[in-house]
Order: sequence, then structure tokens, then C-alpha cells
Amino acid sequence: MTREEAIDEVGDNFETFAKHICCNCTANDWFCPSYCDFLERLSYMSFDYILEKYAHYEGDLVKFTNYFKNKRR
Repeated sequence: MTREEAIDEVGDNFETFAKHICCNCTANDWFCPSYCDFLERLSYMSFDYILEKYAHYEGDLVKFTNYFKNKRR
């Protein structure tokens, strides 16, 4: 997956990316009033880096989230 394909899929800013992640979330919450711990951690990172990793894992959210959950700060 290229960077352009990733932008087409998840948007070109963090807010649209966060909506994409929330729509595919399995937490079964009807309403999340704020970002979860995962999105809170990602919000401090460069969006270009997030897109690069999303494209690297071909849009597979399981591999993508596992990478960032296991990544040291």
C-alpha cells in the first residue's frame, strides 16, 4: 500500500484517522466521550509516521495496533 492509498482510506488528518479507528473498534462502547488510551498515545506522534506504518501493514488494523502497543516510548 502506498502513502496515497492510505490517505484515501483513512483521510489526510488525525481526526479522520481517529474516526476510522473508532468505527472499527471492538470495544462495544456505544459512545466514547474522548480518545481511548491507544488514540491518545498516537495523537502525540507525527501523522506522517502513523500513515507510513499504516501503509506498511497494508491497512491491517490488528498488526498496526499491535505494533504501536508494543512500541516503547
